[in-house]
Amino acid sequence: MYAIRTASHFYYKRLHYLMETWISLVSDDVYFVTDSLPSNITTIKADHIQLTKDCPDQSHSMSSLCCKTAHSFLLYHRFEHKYEWFCHFDDDNYVNSKNLKNYLSKLNSSIPYYIGRNSWNTSLNRRKNPFPVSFWFATLGAGICLSSKLLQLLKPYTTSIQHFTSGCVRENYFDDIYLGFLINNFLNITLTKNEQFHSHLEEKLFAKENFMKNLTRQITLGFRYQQIGIVKNKFFKN
Repeated sequence: MYAIRTASHFYYKRLHYLMETWISLVSDDVYFVTDSLPSNITTIKADHIQLTKDCPDQSHSMSSLCCKTAHSFLLYHRFEHKYEWFCHFDDDNYVNSKNLKNYLSKLNSSIPYYIGRNSWNTSLNRRKNPFPVSFWFATLGAGICLSSKLLQLLKPYTTSIQHFTSGCVRENYFDDIYLGFLINNFLNITLTKNEQFHSHLEEKLFAKENFMKNLTRQITLGFRYQQIGIVKNKFFKN
């Protein structure tokens, strides 16, 4: 399952381009977490949408992001019988689905895997109780993939919007940090780091001398609005 977190004000600036490119290759397995039905994109099936109308309006507040991520897990649980993997992306991610499938095909989904790009160069040094230990977490901005086994273990923490969101607020962690905290400290599972996942914060990735050399090996690329043409013309021209 590919779960895309988006919002109505990004349908034209972001989602439109994803629909024209990588999503068109795997559309049957793509689902959306958003605040309203995208009436201008008629190819999206109604049952592939998880609405987040109960989430706060502030798009990048802690409670809003955690609420939307909690909805992503509810979306997976609706279709968990169909999928061995759950991969979560933002609407500013381009995904090379061929590379992703090839990577995941070498792993066993019956083993608990937490896969992504570490957000920081060092682990988060948690000092407060419970679990005053360091842990790694993956940035959701680059995309993450979780195996069905891990999702089964996470189920007690991800079947309630209120439970997940209140946990974020209680720990004072944004959604990706809180998810890493749960997986590392409650489930004792560490991050499987993958440097083929990239967020829009990695400006050097788009430098001309590096871009074409590294492009075809990557799994995800994060983009800013002004970079759409670069990604679309180079990454998906075929």
